[in-house]
Amino acid sequence: MTDTTDMPETPRVLSPRDEARVRFAMDAERVARQTLDLLPIDPDAPPGERLRRTLALKELMDQLVEHAVIAEREEGTTWAQLATAAGISKQAAHERWAGAVTAWASGGRTLFPPDSEYSTLKTARRLDQVHADRHPDHPKDAVSSGLDAVRFPGAVAAEAARRERAQGLHHRLALLRDRLTVLHDEQRLLTEGDARPEARAAVLTRLADAEQEVADLYDELTGAEPELADDHRARAERSRANTVSCREYAELLTANATTEAAR
Repeated sequence: MTDTTDMPETPRVLSPRDEARVRFAMDAERVARQTLDLLPIDPDAPPGERLRRTLALKELMDQLVEHAVIAEREEGTTWAQLATAAGISKQAAHERWAGAVTAWASGGRTLFPPDSEYSTLKTARRLDQVHADRHPDHPKDAVSSGLDAVRFPGAVAAEAARRERAQGLHHRLALLRDRLTVLHDEQRLLTEGDARPEARAAVLTRLADAEQEVADLYDELTGAEPELADDHRARAERSRANTVSCREYAELLTANATTEAAR
């Protein structure tokens, strides 16, 4: 059996798969603690207190479900497999949880911020002890021993390089999203102000260019984050469709302006 005290201190940031696994485990512990806190009976509790605390637990459970989905996705579980596990359609599963997966990816796929004093590996060790206290017959490293960082320490450097590449791509995407917001606002104001077709066509062309850049970045992310590749491909396709739509509308406005000028 592996002694958790002999585990290496590094790396502080683990693979996205490990990060998602430990986040799920940490939330599972919180659910367990909060559930046990409901056991004592306080005859003097104010009306509604039991319901309030139970609803708070339900909110935490909903979060745990989201984190379970993220951990599954990081392990390569498909949306179809998740749908089967949840007893719903693939489309319903995607609609329900894709936003959480996207937010996790955009946030860097880490349990703690880069400047945090906490580390995922130390959290896994703490959870080892929590589990061992309740199940003394289980391995003392029941959480940490399942992590890639412990099982395959040689892969840490390659994972760090891939993570750095993905973070750079997500940063560029965030800048592009800001640019798209500005362009959409500009397009709306021009449309509401009944601006000349040429001006609206110019904004639409810039929108098309930005959407194409977004599609290209999502294509790159399929290689940097292969576990989430199908989500990235879907977003790339949506951005490409937006590109085509914006270009076609810009061409239509330009053609109409040319026709009006010729009259």
